[in-house]
Amino acid sequence: MKIIILGAQSVGIELARYLVTAGHAITLVDTPSEELSQIGSHLDLRVVEGNPASPEILRLAGAENTELLVATTSNDEINITACCIATFLFNVPRKIARIRSAEYLRESDTLFGEGNIPIDHVIAPEHVITDEVLNLIELPGTTAVASLCGGRVTVASAQCVMGGKLIGKSVLSFPEYEGNSQILAIYRDGKLVKNIEENKEVFRPGDEVFFCCGQNRALSQLSALLPIERIGRNITIAGGTHIADEIARRLSGRYRVKLIEPDHERSIRSANRLHDTSVEVYNADPTNVDFMMEEYINKSDLFIAASQTDGTNIMASFVLSRLRKGKTLAIIRSDGYFELAAGSHRDINNIVSPKDSLISALLSQIRQEGVEAMHLFRQGKSEVLELKIEGTKRSSNIIGRTIANLTLPEGVFLGMVWRRRKLVRITKELIFEEGDHVIAYLDDHRQMRALVKLFRPHSFWIPKW
Repeated sequence: MKIIILGAQSVGIELARYLVTAGHAITLVDTPSEELSQIGSHLDLRVVEGNPASPEILRLAGAENTELLVATTSNDEINITACCIATFLFNVPRKIARIRSAEYLRESDTLFGEGNIPIDHVIAPEHVITDEVLNLIELPGTTAVASLCGGRVTVASAQCVMGGKLIGKSVLSFPEYEGNSQILAIYRDGKLVKNIEENKEVFRPGDEVFFCCGQNRALSQLSALLPIERIGRNITIAGGTHIADEIARRLSGRYRVKLIEPDHERSIRSANRLHDTSVEVYNADPTNVDFMMEEYINKSDLFIAASQTDGTNIMASFVLSRLRKGKTLAIIRSDGYFELAAGSHRDINNIVSPKDSLISALLSQIRQEGVEAMHLFRQGKSEVLELKIEGTKRSSNIIGRTIANLTLPEGVFLGMVWRRRKLVRITKELIFEEGDHVIAYLDDHRQMRALVKLFRPHSFWIPKW
């Protein structure tokens, strides 16, 4: 597929890197910068320097022959203008845009879509990241969560802890523990555990386990790996960012929420945005121990560090963790800080990477070659895919076969199938059918191209209309 990506910040570059690996022809467009000049020498893509919303620059980027335009710049107006020009001048069939302004998002149903501003899919960073934070809160103890098959299937990871019902017991007992489920992968000391069934593995404390199950069974299934500790009513959020405000708003209906922002103007802005909620907004430093004690922040059941800077988020989480053994969650943008925070599990219970969340959302909307949805894990090193099986027995490598008849790429594990509104575990006897939605876990996301090729119908297949 020929794709133009606008914006050479971290999200645009990582998205380009992934799509190049998947075999797409990528053109990356942005104003001149050091990052843009260097990326062309590292990746097999075309680079065009200039204003991403300029008709001339889009023409130079090959918009006349492009199948998809993805606008990821940090400027909403540039993204909107570029999508309009791509439609009216170049007839680009599909457009995806990153939109951050709350004003645009409030009116999105009226502003965007067929007959309006020609953007097929709007990706709102604040909403995407808030959804990820809320998923982690709903499944306490998980380290990452993804929803597939229209929200009916959950894929989650968790670290095994003493007190989990199956710690020390066979991994093979997991699928029948509380319901229909499947282990996708286990990491021990950071390395993938291979041949689980043949080696008769047992769950050990510290194991990082990825599993999938029905959305309504996820919490009970999680108790096999660790003791379930529900979040109390008191939640504190550090940061007056758009993301922090959105998290506070979404949580305020069910929890007692306090928001802390050290910058006076930002704190006023957050207070104005949240005036119709029960959120208490404070103009204070979230790392100030005296303030935390005075306002009972140290009594928080969950502390969410969502400020603009990674260093502040890590330090504030450390301070809260030392004052009280409540749960902490930090939003970390930089890869370097992510490694630092990940090495401090005792102080930070959960880490959310906005970059991975946004790229997952963008890739799910691109819907490439039978991939209905996807989600990145482990800082983009691995991923889960929802693949739809299409074709007939004659045109497909999958239909009419069992898993034993498939030669899967190395490090690819098939978990479950969503079939006729039911979730079915993949066993040696299961025969794949047309229309099945298959959940696949890839230890190395670079195997995605080979896996999609395996699932793709032969070239002579004609889809049903």
